Amino acid sequence: MRVLLINSNRFKQPWPVMPFGLGCVAATVEQAGHTVKLLDLCFSSDPAADIRSAIAAFSPDAVGIGIRNIDNSAGYNTLFLLDDVRRDVVNPCREAFAGPIVIGGPAVGVNGAEMLEYFGLSLAIRGDGETAMVELLRRIEAGMPLDGMPGLVRRVNGRLTDDNEPMRVADLNTLPMDRIYDHIDVAAYHRYGSALQVQTKRGCALNCSYCTYNQIEGRRWRLRDPQRVADDIERLVKKTGVRLVEFTDSTFNYPLDHCKAVLRAVAAKGLNLQLRTMGLNPGAVDEELVELMHAAGFREADLGAESLCETTLRGLNKNFRVADVLNAAKLLSEKKIAIMWYLLLGGPGETEATVRETLAAVNDAARPWDLVSIGIGLRVYKGAPVAERLAEDNSNGAADGFFHPVAFEPEGLDLDRLKTLVKSEALRRPNCFMFDEDETTPLFVMRAGTWL
Repeated sequence: MRVLLINSNRFKQPWPVMPFGLGCVAATVEQAGHTVKLLDLCFSSDPAADIRSAIAAFSPDAVGIGIRNIDNSAGYNTLFLLDDVRRDVVNPCREAFAGPIVIGGPAVGVNGAEMLEYFGLSLAIRGDGETAMVELLRRIEAGMPLDGMPGLVRRVNGRLTDDNEPMRVADLNTLPMDRIYDHIDVAAYHRYGSALQVQTKRGCALNCSYCTYNQIEGRRWRLRDPQRVADDIERLVKKTGVRLVEFTDSTFNYPLDHCKAVLRAVAAKGLNLQLRTMGLNPGAVDEELVELMHAAGFREADLGAESLCETTLRGLNKNFRVADVLNAAKLLSEKKIAIMWYLLLGGPGETEATVRETLAAVNDAARPWDLVSIGIGLRVYKGAPVAERLAEDNSNGAADGFFHPVAFEPEGLDLDRLKTLVKSEALRRPNCFMFDEDETTPLFVMRAGTWL
């Protein structure tokens, strides 16, 4: 079959993100014998025209649309992104193509049924999309029934008939990870400082109160062979010339032994890399890990501190304590690895006192060349523990599965008050910025920032 895959993500803050997941699907579908074209709309000035042109020129038998984000994940000043996706991507596809259209991606793993209704579509894939897409195409091509297919979410005549458990890829080593960028214009992203994305595992066995990773990827870790990870990085660097690589695991350093094995294998390649990760959990950072990170090529790391107050960490159901955060920061600093501190304020149990405690502690611990990213409030997502709590209370948002933005508000602390409090503190610190305020930053400013 001829399969057109469309990257609908045009959200570019804090930088444009290469469509890694869609690249995985493209490589796997191609490996299964289908002809694939990936239409990337990230930098498109006229998505509808580009879609019409691609469909006319390629004549696909099926269209897949990757949807990365429901919104910007901010609990305060939440930016809902799917109105634009519906208007600029889904509707033009429906107008230009009469065949099967299937949506997938992380957002679909959270609200697949709600998204089908919102878009007026019939087919979606939850969770891992690679083998599920191949199976869906097999059934469509053979005229087989779709009933009960793992990973399938389906509406028939406007009624939900399937909302099945994901079709997990049991052995990630079978995926053609070295070919995920064959259909992606890497240079266009690299101009804005975007990194090549690499996964060492999927799944998460932790249970943070706001998180949906274990819903999207599963509640157990599925590990890739460390040597395969290093080999893939080597091939990608040689193929693209890009040495900036980001590990996109939900939690990079869990399990710790596996993470260390990956770093040893990467360091042995001697590739002169610039490595980073958004998933460094303070609960599993020791001296050996930081030594290996430095040897492999880490010069910066995103530390998921969330808070430096014990009460707030317990409310977020984190697996670490303040001492772990400070120890991780100390070890990273000793190796001159710059830290992006990620704070998430406004969770269960948060008060003005706990907020001030966190800000004071970060002010003491963060170095002048570190950055501090502050998020206000929890965006409540379907399937997260905090969503289940609100659903039991019949709180606002439960009726549509928390599809449209709903923020958790701690007792006795209004989010507007929290924003004012944090903003006044952040203005006194030049290395602090507010996560909910950068969505309209022009790309030329981002390029200048990347250069600096």
